[in-house]
Amino acid sequence: MSIQTLSNSIISQKQTETLEAQNLRKTVAFRDITLIDTDTIQYNGTSIKITKNAFKNILSLLGMSQSFAKKFEELFTKEAKSQFINTMKNAMASNHGKLSNVNLVLNPISKSVIAVTKEDRFSISNKQFMGVAENIIDNHSMEVSDWSINPTTGIVSINAFNPNANFAVNGLSDEVFTGGVTFQNSPTTGLQVLPYVNRQWCTNGLTTAFAKEAYTLHSLDNTSMEKFFENMKGLRANNFAPTGFADRVRAAHDTPASIYELQQAHNMIKPFAGERSESLIGLNENLNAYAKKGFEHLTSSQQKGAKSNTSVWDAVNAVTWVASNGSGVVTHNMEDHDAANLMVKAGNLFGKDAYDHENQMPNPFQSAELVRTGSLLN
Repeated sequence: MSIQTLSNSIISQKQTETLEAQNLRKTVAFRDITLIDTDTIQYNGTSIKITKNAFKNILSLLGMSQSFAKKFEELFTKEAKSQFINTMKNAMASNHGKLSNVNLVLNPISKSVIAVTKEDRFSISNKQFMGVAENIIDNHSMEVSDWSINPTTGIVSINAFNPNANFAVNGLSDEVFTGGVTFQNSPTTGLQVLPYVNRQWCTNGLTTAFAKEAYTLHSLDNTSMEKFFENMKGLRANNFAPTGFADRVRAAHDTPASIYELQQAHNMIKPFAGERSESLIGLNENLNAYAKKGFEHLTSSQQKGAKSNTSVWDAVNAVTWVASNGSGVVTHNMEDHDAANLMVKAGNLFGKDAYDHENQMPNPFQSAELVRTGSLLN
């Protein structure tokens, strides 16, 4: 199967949309912001919508965890929570406080604050981002398969591949991939370049940050760019195959997914695949099997210790299939940025340091009766 690529007219349209989606940054006094609720702040008498991520940023600036705020809300009213957070904010914003100014990052598409940061980090504009991406795409004979703009996070993402950069995984005859890179520009983390691979058998795309080739740029100065292009040179020399990728594919292929990992994959696709999720990832089938053995309502720890009837690799591929092919077959609407986000989430699951049931020690006493010496002591 051939990987679908974007036409020149669509790329031109995406370029325009990317420029129009340039995030706006404004430094303001922290004391001038008033939290109305988890979705709204007030600044200079104007109510402004904020995303969940921006609310988390505010809590982080105050040294509060999301779990603490949730527990606080369970014990008190939403109004009491907002009043408490504003009191802490005012204390930190006072003359003797630790924080006077913050930066609001406003997305022009969603017209909401998508991030609240402590310092004015160097921001790579979308125009500069496109310049870097297009330079690499042209110099490495790449083609663009996906281009998305997320109005909630402000992240612009481009997936590009080299049609001639094909590599196989030894020991797995059906696993052949086409390599490339994912370019992302985030208002909070900067410009990231991550390995991007397409599985040729079904053209499923996967973006992974686990490989050493993942690279982040906070600045476009000469030193940063030299290191960046040296990193790209190494990736190209390896035919765009991420370091350690084949080993992780074999491990994922041979390792049964835990119920916890299966639940993660199922949750990723359910907002888009709906009832079809179960036919792609049989979570309920597995839960029912454990329930019949008397194990119901498993805790997270129990889920991690329980094996499923499918491999990690199959769970990952179900997610990437929905991301790459779902827009034409699933019943729920999926935007381009949703697909890009799914590819990253699948890559994070695939790139775990160790799967829940990977490298488990065998039990040499599995069939033997337990030794009772300790309990017989008196």
